[in-house]
Amino acid sequence: MEQFLPRFTWNNPTRVIFGVGRLAELRAHVDEIAGEGSRIFLVTGRSSLKGRGILQRVLDYLGEGRVTLFDQASPYPSPDLADVATALCREAGSQVVVAIGGGSVMDLAKVVALLSNKEGTAQEFSLGERIIEGPGLPFIAVPTTSGSSSEVTMSSALWDREGKQHMGLSSRHMFPTVAIVDPELTMSMSKSLAAVTGMDAFTSAIESYWSTEAEPVTDGINLQVIQIFNTNLDRSSIQGDIESRTHCAMAATMSGIAYSNSRPNACHAVGIPLTLYWRIEHGQAVGVTLTTLLRWAAPGIPHKMPALYTALGVQDLDGACARITQIMTRCGLETRLSGLGLGEGDIDTLVENTRWDRTRALPRPLGQDDLRSLLTELL
Repeated sequence: MEQFLPRFTWNNPTRVIFGVGRLAELRAHVDEIAGEGSRIFLVTGRSSLKGRGILQRVLDYLGEGRVTLFDQASPYPSPDLADVATALCREAGSQVVVAIGGGSVMDLAKVVALLSNKEGTAQEFSLGERIIEGPGLPFIAVPTTSGSSSEVTMSSALWDREGKQHMGLSSRHMFPTVAIVDPELTMSMSKSLAAVTGMDAFTSAIESYWSTEAEPVTDGINLQVIQIFNTNLDRSSIQGDIESRTHCAMAATMSGIAYSNSRPNACHAVGIPLTLYWRIEHGQAVGVTLTTLLRWAAPGIPHKMPALYTALGVQDLDGACARITQIMTRCGLETRLSGLGLGEGDIDTLVENTRWDRTRALPRPLGQDDLRSLLTELL
């Protein structure tokens, strides 16, 4: 009987500040965790915040004299870029790191916060050549998109796109100290950005739900996340109103809280080579295999499928896959590999470069021949 009783360890120490207009509280949280007058290392993208007037508003909140601005964050940040930013953070004597931007900005800043008080390069830590021992600087994450969930997770993705390598750092010391999730910041997302970022979090929630790492708390959160995206993702992309954007921002943060304990797996395993080899946006890359891998996973979790159907507002597996496909199509996302430019000659490369370590959390074993067949059918 004991083998059927819940048994788990829960991780997520990040304080979440959520709501429209709450960016105005940034200074108060900086001062609380790092002290009044503390020196701030602010990480942003190259132009978006400046063009929208948000950067100046943030500098006004914080006081420009205490801020060192690093505005060179780029999509898919590299270990070398992380090292450059970390060195500047050290030189400035910064006492707290703040990131305002999408997932790449937060991932980069998270590495900077962790490594600013440590010897070694980002690549050495990501490859396990050095061990993460102890916390870094306090870190406040402020997302401007609704999908990566990096504001509440303990990992960062780093990319060597020329060398076609995906590297990551993960440690309990990487959880942001505070996440300020202000949905107003997501209002400038384009239709396509709202779609790909939202699809990332939507996919993560379903992967987390079917995972062998899942437990009752993650199941409860993930089902609510799935229900919220089912109702709001296409509306957030197409209409972009504050209500749907707020719900998607909340769902993305909730998804990250859940998947810090039950991690995204097979869709992300295939999505990584799609991004590295075919330069496909991350949310599109992970979402394109979602229905295919849901059909594979479903026989392994028959007792959990009725609740998933309810969250999606459908009656069965065919209905679930049709609903996911409908949402993706409405959002302008591709649902087949051929729509992303892949052909039969590409399947072997995709299978060979899949992150097989991440498929182990599937409730049914997946072999290379199985995946090759599934992906061929998805063309």
